[in-house]
Amino acid sequence: MSLPNEDDDERGSDPFGPPAIPTLVACLHCGEEYESYLIERRRERNADGQWRWWWCCATPNCDGRGFGFDILPIDEDWTDEEGNRMWVSDDEEDDDDGEFDLGLDDDDDDEPPDWNRPRKDDGDHPIPY
Repeated sequence: MSLPNEDDDERGSDPFGPPAIPTLVACLHCGEEYESYLIERRRERNADGQWRWWWCCATPNCDGRGFGFDILPIDEDWTDEEGNRMWVSDDEEDDDDGEFDLGLDDDDDDEPPDWNRPRKDDGDHPIPY
């Protein structure tokens, strides 16, 4: 995939260009929220010294680039003009207590597992590294 050059239209050939229908977005780098029509097209040198066009965060001195990469829609139900969603959910219910479940069987005792304890089948064999 190549980035747009001077002959390309403003957004058509670049998949990281702002959406055709403006929406509220936020940048992962600076955390600022703004309308997507403010995403700026800047010409900068890349690591090889060649000039390239980039779609950049509208916040001064922020290095966030690309709608759908560093700059994302706020609305989780946002769809592009073709009806494609950007956010995907696994539709699983979250734990009410907010704790991470390791999926281990609960023992009757209240002691935490001893992760340093050798397994029963390990015996006295040395660690192989």
